[in-house]
Amino acid sequence: MRWSKLELLRASEHTITFDDSLSFDASAFSAMNQIRGLNDVRVSGKLRYDSDEDRVFADIEICGTMILPCAVTNEDVPYEFETASTEVFAFTKSNDDVHEAKGDVVELLPVIFQLILMEIPLKVVKNEVTYPKGNGWEVMKESDYQKQKKDEIDPRLAKLMEFKAEED
Repeated sequence: MRWSKLELLRASEHTITFDDSLSFDASAFSAMNQIRGLNDVRVSGKLRYDSDEDRVFADIEICGTMILPCAVTNEDVPYEFETASTEVFAFTKSNDDVHEAKGDVVELLPVIFQLILMEIPLKVVKNEVTYPKGNGWEVMKESDYQKQKKDEIDPRLAKLMEFKAEED
């Protein structure tokens, strides 16, 4: 996913549209523990060259499925995502918050990868997860804990339950 300045100048109205499927090698995720893989990544959008500013404006839409670790069981969980962004590339050095084109080439793949990484949620829990238990301990949902806590009687006050008020 790279285009040269010359390709943009030759394009009709200095605009190039794209719609591609991407695949990422498993080695791209080997050093990351928040994401294990990407499937069915679809990238579409358009690049528009503005000759007055000598910049390229890229409207990008990305969708696909991330493979993330479950926060409870550490098993793989598919997580669908969708994002859109407008990125700006400059062919000359700039103090603005823009991407710098390498030579006369606009390369979208590193930007797309960063946009995908920004969509990773803090935690994902697998549907119908079986929470682990051990000898004298168990992992439970917060809602179950609150319910159990509400139903429990404080052991310091348990003796008062036996007390009956005498009727006159």
